[in-house]
Amino acid sequence: MVERMERTVPVAAVRDAASSGQFRPGQAVVGRIERVEEAETGERTALVRTGGRLVRARLEAPLAAGRTYLFEIKESGSNVYWKAVALSEPEQAVPREDVVHRWQQAWKLPEAALPVLRQALKAGAAVTKEDAAELAAAVRKTGRPADAEEVLAYLFHRRLPPSPAVFRALWAARTGEPLAVQLERLKAVFTERSSGPMAPVFKQAADRLLSPPLFAYEAAVRLLLTAEEGAEGPAHALLFRLGLVPLPAGRMAAIQNAMQQRQFAEVGKLLGLTDEEAFFARFAAVDAACKSGALSEAEAKLWTSVLTAGDPALSLFHWLRRIAGRLGLEDEAMLAEALKTRGAPPMAPSLRRLLLHLLGGAGSKEAEAAAEAFLDRLDGMAVIAGSDGPVGHIWISFPLPLGGRNHDFSVYWQGRRKDGGALDPDYSRIVCSVTLEQLGGILIDMRVQRRIVHISLFHDDPRLPELVHRFAPLVKERLQAHGYLLSGIDVKAAEASPPAPSVLPFAGSSSEVDWRV
Repeated sequence: MVERMERTVPVAAVRDAASSGQFRPGQAVVGRIERVEEAETGERTALVRTGGRLVRARLEAPLAAGRTYLFEIKESGSNVYWKAVALSEPEQAVPREDVVHRWQQAWKLPEAALPVLRQALKAGAAVTKEDAAELAAAVRKTGRPADAEEVLAYLFHRRLPPSPAVFRALWAARTGEPLAVQLERLKAVFTERSSGPMAPVFKQAADRLLSPPLFAYEAAVRLLLTAEEGAEGPAHALLFRLGLVPLPAGRMAAIQNAMQQRQFAEVGKLLGLTDEEAFFARFAAVDAACKSGALSEAEAKLWTSVLTAGDPALSLFHWLRRIAGRLGLEDEAMLAEALKTRGAPPMAPSLRRLLLHLLGGAGSKEAEAAAEAFLDRLDGMAVIAGSDGPVGHIWISFPLPLGGRNHDFSVYWQGRRKDGGALDPDYSRIVCSVTLEQLGGILIDMRVQRRIVHISLFHDDPRLPELVHRFAPLVKERLQAHGYLLSGIDVKAAEASPPAPSVLPFAGSSSEVDWRV
């Protein structure tokens, strides 16, 4: 055993447990003794294998090599020692499940703690008895131990704090109701059952989150195309209401070209909208004026016509670009960056920040419970999307005002990173799901290898293959514009689809991509 270990794991690569930062007094970890060492001073240390790693730990008493122990980490003065409780006989290969049961019995924990201890053992994570007991209670509340164990595996693998709050956030991200449903419930309870003074504030913020309609940018571009330079008319009046002015011919030609090339970021720059929120507010005001009859007949007729854009791709691009910030998924990242740079974080309003502010004065238990559920799901997405190191998996979901009803649009990203941590656009996988008015729920799986793209659609509508065949040349052209090659698009039965985007982050710990297409 010692000879094999010395050949495969150099002693210099073994980290000292006391300085690793992963093991602290009060915690416990299960490990197997690989080698025992004794210094001239009489201090005993051991190389302990836990979770696939080797660490050097100071021992409180002599231990036998090849034996599995439950190590409780103790502090004595300025020294930290590992106190051991034997879980196996010397040189005995004990099945992992037996070790888990012995750990549970040593700590006198209920059977609900078994999934917690099992995943902690698998990841080589250090937990306290209190951590295990509290997590066990949280698992029991779910009523779904198998799904809860997937969440526990993710929690321990990512070295996240083993607390009920983190587990609850991850559980809400994996199993919670769609944000669109939760948002409607929040609006209802805040307006119907909450007597607090902040109810109107929340309703206004929730309405603004999903406004303006997705054709706002298209409407602005169509108005500009309608307005003739130097001539007064309803188009000029509407542009004035929106805070825009007719553009010179050269700039309009550039906008038209950018629209044709679907370079939506460039269109936004050419429109010169320095304050997007003010533009959206003016857009909503013009639309309200049209509905109330406050516009002239010519203005109302033109306004109605520019709102009939059948392709809201430009507006959708800008809407997607800002939705994460509006929800508040970027709040922690902004605060962390501000702490690093010692600067002031941007204070753009977010729904998450508003809900945290309203929790103390929600006005009813129903409103408080709905707000907590919404925040738990947002917190879970923030945990999944961010980390101190390179992100292996990203999942995000948000309400999308597409069509007559709001539904969640969910996206899961998985891929490689270049040296230095930058995302590698040549190798990735994107799985997204969305509910459409005509087709209902549809899942799309896109895989990229060496900038070659293959797309699979999972749905049972017999019309889809013909639609895919018709639009495949356009998709191929758009991918080529960005340096990618389309290898094909296929339609598969819905029952053959991969797991939903909300489940995929918990489906495995690997960040590699299966390139079989």
